Parts: sequence; C-alpha cells; structure tokens
Amino acid sequence: MNDSEYFNIMTYGKPTGTINVVPHPEDIIDVDPFVIASMKARLNNESLNNVYDLTDRAFDELTLLRERNKLKSVFRSLTELQDAFSSIKSIKTIQEEMNFEEVNRDLLSRYSFSIANEKNVDEYDFYRSFLFDENLTSKAERTSRININGTFAILLEDYRMTHFEMLKITKEAIQMSSGLQTLFKERKLGSAFDEFLTAFYGIKV
Repeated sequence: MNDSEYFNIMTYGKPTGTINVVPHPEDIIDVDPFVIASMKARLNNESLNNVYDLTDRAFDELTLLRERNKLKSVFRSLTELQDAFSSIKSIKTIQEEMNFEEVNRDLLSRYSFSIANEKNVDEYDFYRSFLFDENLTSKAERTSRININGTFAILLEDYRMTHFEMLKITKEAIQMSSGLQTLFKERKLGSAFDEFLTAFYGIKV
C-alpha cells in the first residue's frame, strides 16, 4: 500500500483526487426573508422590533423537523451517536447513511452556527444538542476541557478554526509533526487515531 492509499483510508468522504461531476443548477433569485420583512415594516412605518431575529430568519420549524427525523433514523440514541464518531471506519459509515437519508448538512451547519451565536461547533456536538437536548458545546469549550499534550495536539488548531467539521488528520499536519510522520510511515497512524477519536468524543463536556 502506497502513501496516498494509506492516507485515503484515514480521511472522511471521497478519496483524494476524486472528481465529482454534477449538473449546474438553474440560477435562483433568493431574497432573505428578513430583508422582505424589514422592507414591509419600513413601508408601513412600523417598528422593526417585531421583525424576527437572526435564528428565525433562514430556518423554519418544519424544515428542521424533517432534518431531525432523518438524523434520528441514523442516530437512535446518544450512545449510537458517540459510537459513530469513535473511529474512522464508523465515521465513514454514518456519512454514507446520512447521504442515503439525504440529510442537508449544509443547512444544519448554517443553523448550528446561528444558534451557537456564530461560534464554531463540532458536527458531533450539534447532533448531541439537536437530537438529544444536550447543551450545545463550542469547539473552544470542548478543547479547553480536554488535556491534550500528545502527538495529536497539532490537529486542534485547525479544528478550532473550522465550523461544523469533526476532528480529522490532514497532510499538512503529518508533514509538520515528526510524531505523526513516524506513525504514518509505520502504518500505525490509523489505529492510533481511532483510539484518539474514542477518547476525544467519549469525554463528557
């Protein structure tokens, strides 16, 4: 197994170099409902205090309920959710299941950013809150409560900077860390990262 093949084993989604051809959608003119509501209020000389707030403006309850029901068919309990994020293989499996259920992860990403007051959150932590009424934890909060000084600490900088993405290994991180390079060359990085994922998502925050 060459380096590229081994790295693809440790990444989520499509393998590196995959080309996805999709038809170009028709252009749709979409106006933010908040803008429309604001214009109507101004034309009628009404106060803007009753115009709905940031969390309501782009998301309706029926749409969110449909997405919640799709996700509940994938994650039937908090334990199943935690298990799903405990290894590279299980993460790939649940991504395939969410694709099959046509979960709108882009919508959920935007919604989670809104309800988190524009703080970066992990996809896992959003599902904990969205499906099982757990407190919504930001990435900054999650990483501050976990004592990580080992080989995988280098992954946390990019992790904290990105919204809705789970913890992952990048080529850049491997190139910058001698510890990750050694594990990669010995073909032990995948199993070591699985152990780290179990600990990272298994801790209660």
